[in-house]
Amino acid sequence: MVLCGHCVSSEPERIGTGAVVKRDVANLPPRGNFKVEMFGHIWQYVYTFYLRFWLKWLIRQATGTCELQRICSGYKAGALRTTKAEYSLQSSKNKVLRGALEASKTNLEQCVDHIMKEKNVKPQKDPLFKGNMHICLLQITGYSSLYVSVEDLRKEPFSSENPEHEAMLLKLWDLLMPSVKLESRVTKQWGDIGFQGDDPKTDFRGMGLLGLINLVFFSENYTKEARQALSHANHPKLGYSYAIVGINLTEMAYSLLKSGALKPHFYNTVQGPPELTHFHQLYCYLAYEFDKFWVAEEPESIMHFNQYREKFHDSVKAHLQEPDARLTLAVTSH
Repeated sequence: MVLCGHCVSSEPERIGTGAVVKRDVANLPPRGNFKVEMFGHIWQYVYTFYLRFWLKWLIRQATGTCELQRICSGYKAGALRTTKAEYSLQSSKNKVLRGALEASKTNLEQCVDHIMKEKNVKPQKDPLFKGNMHICLLQITGYSSLYVSVEDLRKEPFSSENPEHEAMLLKLWDLLMPSVKLESRVTKQWGDIGFQGDDPKTDFRGMGLLGLINLVFFSENYTKEARQALSHANHPKLGYSYAIVGINLTEMAYSLLKSGALKPHFYNTVQGPPELTHFHQLYCYLAYEFDKFWVAEEPESIMHFNQYREKFHDSVKAHLQEPDARLTLAVTSH
């Protein structure tokens, strides 16, 4: 198996007709579960579009507070509060409430005022609502803005004609190999830090500039850990292609962000809008933890990379489903 920067996802599916048929049959739910799943879908539909409205109405009559008030006062700051507020806004039939999810950072305070007006929330009766709701909206809209920023970097191709790109690439070498001089810009030496060819630019095709920025950020802010990971990657038996795997982990971080799976992490760790630095820090966690995971698993060879990558990916996703999820690197940056 060959790992490459522009093929950073898991192992490709087989194209053969027999394999496809076998896969489809295997993915069909057991007959005994089919009715249960259908009932679940029907119940979800009925609850979302009919029962939920009347249930909210009844609780409001009993408590004198709207759903958003109960969320903001009933849950501590973090993922549980913000995700429930986000779901409430998404599910609302009120255009003002749904529109708040797409508001710009400068208009959020005005959005909260509009929400309070629509839901008849009185500041004197609930003085904490405005501040709590504002933080929720900062996190929700900030996550969307972060995805746009990350996507822009992913779409920007590495260009050897761009002096800033070139300087960043050379900086990566100096950070990881401070005692070894690079003989030339195009050289087999790049293989020493895990690139595939004589010119690393071809390995950035899949993740663009984002892959390089992540590698440099980890090496610059966690130099000791990055060099330690590189030494593990160059192990004669347990070795792996450090830079290529790093780009692969960028793809993992990107896909988790795109799917929304990283919301619990960012809502728990950033009391405001998450920014690019926070995404790069998340990448550092993945790079550090994957290296530990790889060494601990002691795979037979790099040929089994996709298998271990998926196992690591599944463990990260499972952790992210916990309400208090925080994927933070437990070392001091230096």
